Amino acid sequence: MKSKKTWIIIVIAVVLLGAGYIYRSTLLGLINPTATRQSTAQAAANTVSIRPATDLTVVSAAGNIALATDDAATFEVQGVVDEVLVESGDEVKNGDLLATLKTTDLERALERTELALDVKKNALDKLMEPADPAEIAAARAQVESAKQKLTDLKAGPTSAETAAAKAALAAAQASYEDLLAGSSQAELTQQSAELHKAYLTLQDAQQAYDKVAYRGDVGSSQQAMDLQSATIDYDVAKAGYDIATEPASQADIQNAIKSIKQAQVDLDNLAVTPADLASAEADVANAESNLTSLLNGPSAAEITDAKLAIDQAQIDLQEAQTNLANARLRAPIDGTVTTVDAEVGQKVTTDLSAAIHISDLTKLELTVNVSEVDVPKVYVGEPAQIKLDAFPDRAFSGQVTRIAPTSTSDSGVVNYEVAVLLDNLNLDGVKAGMTAVATIADNANEQAWLVPTTAIAEFEGKTTVTVIGADGSPNRVEVQRGTSQGEWTTVTSPDLKEGDKVVGEVATFVDQNRANQRGFGPMGGGPPR
Repeated sequence: MKSKKTWIIIVIAVVLLGAGYIYRSTLLGLINPTATRQSTAQAAANTVSIRPATDLTVVSAAGNIALATDDAATFEVQGVVDEVLVESGDEVKNGDLLATLKTTDLERALERTELALDVKKNALDKLMEPADPAEIAAARAQVESAKQKLTDLKAGPTSAETAAAKAALAAAQASYEDLLAGSSQAELTQQSAELHKAYLTLQDAQQAYDKVAYRGDVGSSQQAMDLQSATIDYDVAKAGYDIATEPASQADIQNAIKSIKQAQVDLDNLAVTPADLASAEADVANAESNLTSLLNGPSAAEITDAKLAIDQAQIDLQEAQTNLANARLRAPIDGTVTTVDAEVGQKVTTDLSAAIHISDLTKLELTVNVSEVDVPKVYVGEPAQIKLDAFPDRAFSGQVTRIAPTSTSDSGVVNYEVAVLLDNLNLDGVKAGMTAVATIADNANEQAWLVPTTAIAEFEGKTTVTVIGADGSPNRVEVQRGTSQGEWTTVTSPDLKEGDKVVGEVATFVDQNRANQRGFGPMGGGPPR
């Protein structure tokens, strides 16, 4: 029983102590409300201590001086190099003539496009001219002729035309058959008799001539003339007999066959087919359309087509003019010729095979490799100090102009190429290829502060950060925003001071209320160094 009473007393004591603790906490809250608000505000927001922007680490890297500009002047048309007017080391001005191509083909092409344009313009002018009365009369006649042909086709051939065509076919066939059959016996008998008669007459004339052949004037005698006439008659009779007895030649047979075919075609053509009627009707429609066009003038579509043809010809002309102009290679910038890859007689295409390189020797840049851990601290426009091995006692300055978007790797080391343009001051004697070291640091950051990028906000048209005061109250402070480097941004403001904490978050700095909750241990980092 005693043990049970002891436990009851202990439980009552614990309850009383807890109630007293709650009462004390409430009473303190009523007495010190500022402390309560401070605790609440700090619990509600992440805060990060601002740091001087001079905490940024200076980036230093070595490289070689190079020409910042290297413009390759190349021909934009194909051809053969006619002249090269410069050589390496020459100074040129923008627009100076460097080299030329032979222009014979280009000039001819230009003439052709000019002629083509004139043809298109003349076509439009002719299209817009009113129709000539003679053209209208000819068009009307064409319509009537087409209509008459259609009427004739619809009527069909006359009986006389059909009979004549059949007769011509029959005659051609008969002629062919006669050629194949040869001469008849009666014809051969007649030819033989005429030949024999001529032969006898020739013998009689020869005998009469022989009787007076001793005379000196025999050549002019009647007997000589009779002999000559009898000889001719005999030759004619002999030729007739030879023709009658000779079989028909292959050429004669082919001509006879051709005559038969043509006669058959002529007979067939008299028959009117549906295709013939359709063709005749199309001829009538075309003739009427042509007459209507002459009477009404060109349509809007025809005028548009003619104008488009002129536009196309003008484009071709401009292209030909440009090609001719591009046969003269000119300097694209002021500078010095560094290399000449073109030579007279060289056949060039539209590539770098005949390039002339020009550089501005007063514009030099230093290209350096910056490691992956340092490249986030470098930005375009950042100033740099440069030291050259060739001039150890001289200082040079420059500015970052380019940061490579992709990296290079050498033996596992990842770097990014950064270009620094040297200021055009005191560059006497500095040449491409010299070794130099660039030290990149923004001196403007000496009066600036590093704040989390997430801390910057726009409020009522102003750029601000929220500073947590010593009493825990938030205060908006206007700032001037600078450059950003990942999670950190540089700002300037006369209202910021060492030790201020702003509302914001970073993953690389542990001085924020909930860092440990996000998995960052006590060995976390700080602002970029």
